[in-house]
Amino acid sequence: MGKAREQRTEKRLRYRWHARFALNPKQKSLSGQMVDVSSKGMALLYHNDENCPGSNQSITTNFGVPHFDSGDSFDTVFFNRIGRVCRVDNLTSKVNRIAIQFAEPLFFKPGEQEINDSDAKQRLAAKAQLIVSAKEKEGPETHTKVKQGNKSKSNTEENSRLYSEALARAEERIRSYAEAKARTEEKLKAEIEARHTSETKFLSEAEEKIRSYAEAKARAEEMAKAETKARAKAEAKAKTETKLRAKAEKKARVEAEKRAKMDAELREKAELYTEQLAKAKAEAAREIACIKAETGETIAKIKAECKPKAHKKKSTPEKKTGKKATKKSDDGILMDKVDKFITDRNRIF
Repeated sequence: MGKAREQRTEKRLRYRWHARFALNPKQKSLSGQMVDVSSKGMALLYHNDENCPGSNQSITTNFGVPHFDSGDSFDTVFFNRIGRVCRVDNLTSKVNRIAIQFAEPLFFKPGEQEINDSDAKQRLAAKAQLIVSAKEKEGPETHTKVKQGNKSKSNTEENSRLYSEALARAEERIRSYAEAKARTEEKLKAEIEARHTSETKFLSEAEEKIRSYAEAKARAEEMAKAETKARAKAEAKAKTETKLRAKAEKKARVEAEKRAKMDAELREKAELYTEQLAKAKAEAAREIACIKAETGETIAKIKAECKPKAHKKKSTPEKKTGKKATKKSDDGILMDKVDKFITDRNRIF
């Protein structure tokens, strides 16, 4: 079993068995040698002559593919497939390699069976050795049968008939298997489509829920942003008002302190003014008392001076009148001084 090329999607089984092909059903089958096979196509070797099919030509092939089991042997599954020649490679001047693509794939993948390359090669080699040994044993008998003539010919025809019947039965089994496989694949396809529809519906509902959730989340985030902005604005306004209130309180406190200081100064000035007024009143009282005393003394002195000259009133009326006028004038001057002293507004008491 060889390794598949990197560009191939399926691994191929490599082995050398005979395969027969024909360009049309009426044409005599031609014999080639298989190189590799997969479920979708095969490659075989054929002579480089006029019978070699060309590219894109349709051919019918008959071939057998080993189907390995869990034991040490394998079963050969025979196929009859119509295919298209994909490519013709000229290996030498006498041999071409023909790549064929089947119209209907095989029911299993020959190159992807549960067996490694070495075991597959050993089983194929053992089978080839058995075939060679059988042919060697049948050699003398076949030579004798050839000598017998018609008997040998009839045996060969019988073997061909048996082989054809076996091939027909195998193809019938393969056809039944292919039909069952097609029904199973159709059922599986319907289940897959139903599951796909269900999953699509579920995905649509999930996407709708996710979309609704995303929209609700977006709205909530937008509202949260708006509330955050409003809260930030309110906090900024509150901070501004707090600052203004603090500033106003500080100003009021400063003004209160100034007012208290002014009140204290006014109280001190009032107390000082009251004290000075009391002192002024006391001084004024003392001065008034002194003035009154001086006035009394002056009046008494004037009276005393006026008494001895009382008998001269008639003879000297003019002088008496003059003395009285002088006395009255002195008394008026004294009273004017007292009145001026009391009513002086520029004097601080």
